[in-house]
Amino acid sequence: MRRITTRHLTFAAMFTALAVVLSIYPFTFYLPDSSRITFREIPIYLCSFTLGPVFGGLCAFIADLIGTFISSSGNAWNPLFALNAVLTGALPGLLFRFVFKRQNGVLSKALSIIPVNILVSLFLTTLWLHVLHFDGGVPFWAHLLLRMLLVAVMTAVQILAVSALYPVVLRGIEGGKQA
Repeated sequence: MRRITTRHLTFAAMFTALAVVLSIYPFTFYLPDSSRITFREIPIYLCSFTLGPVFGGLCAFIADLIGTFISSSGNAWNPLFALNAVLTGALPGLLFRFVFKRQNGVLSKALSIIPVNILVSLFLTTLWLHVLHFDGGVPFWAHLLLRMLLVAVMTAVQILAVSALYPVVLRGIEGGKQA
């Protein structure tokens, strides 16, 4: 088992703070169909890839909790969306660490992010919006089709950003050693 250091806790706190900042108004764009464009997953994925799935899940949960309370959207905290946050934080780290054995390539990061975005961002979020009637009366399948393009574009942006930032972040976490 890997030892948890002050450096790990500090980076986890910074990832969480960055995810909170990216989830509030100037960095989040709300769309008419209860969807939103946000970049908050990027620090969560970086946390999950560099510090592991436990830190990734905790980072996402805390960012969701704090982000909901300080957001100007007026939405209440919901455990269903908190579950989505935890899955978004933990699953990519699990895939990256155990399936791809931390291979430092764009493909391993992409194959760690894509299934999570399909499961969580596309299916579960659409399901929760439908169950909670935030979909404007649109049938589930229609709302799913509407969200497909958004999820595809955001997935591509996330993969590019995480792949570009991962070596820099990893070097910082390891204390300046080469990644």
